[in-house]
Amino acid sequence: MRKTQWLYGLLVFTGGLAGGIVSGAFWRPSTAVADTPKAAPPLAQRVVTATEFVLDDPAGKPRARMSVGKDGQAAFAMYDRDQHLRAEMLVTSQGVPQVQLYDTASKLRIALDISTDGVPTVRLMDKDSVPRALFGVDGDGEPGLNFYARDGKLMRELP
Repeated sequence: MRKTQWLYGLLVFTGGLAGGIVSGAFWRPSTAVADTPKAAPPLAQRVVTATEFVLDDPAGKPRARMSVGKDGQAAFAMYDRDQHLRAEMLVTSQGVPQVQLYDTASKLRIALDISTDGVPTVRLMDKDSVPRALFGVDGDGEPGLNFYARDGKLMRELP
């Protein structure tokens, strides 16, 4: 139960971080001069609609991307200063939420997800993005830990 809460906590933290980054890019405090009269802002809400938003660093390099693909997959990706994909939070077209973390070579190393039937899993990959360990909690609330060989064969399973 505590591990499931930890996973949910990590997802909430990542979502809050993503929301903070996006909101900071769009809603900055006004820098108007104090003696310049300013009209009151309209009461209507402003809505921006797009299928993709890209946030650039001061040098003009993309550092974050929020998009919705043709298949309906929504994603938020973050890149390091060398344009390597480092983190991604997405909801697949089947409705599966995922958090994926990448190494400096943009290789997937950690994946967190919750299946459509509510089963949370954490997958750890080797340097070639091959799953080597899986930790999860099944539908009955039973935790499990699996270890895999390089060829994908199950080596050990707990319990």
